[in-house]
Amino acid sequence: MQAANTNRTPCEVFSRSMGFIRPTSNFNIGKYSEFCERNTFKECNCLTTGERHQELMKKAA
Repeated sequence: MQAANTNRTPCEVFSRSMGFIRPTSNFNIGKYSEFCERNTFKECNCLTTGERHQELMKKAA
């Protein structure tokens, strides 16, 4: 059995900022902290699925 390769290639992360797609490594301190505070979209939290949708439908009925 071969040993696992411990060398890893760094992965470049890109994000849309001010209308442009740029690598996060080029962000200044303020922009990078804003990037870290962002919430990612989760379909279960949207208004058309999940518990929130069921609550709203009960209120609408």
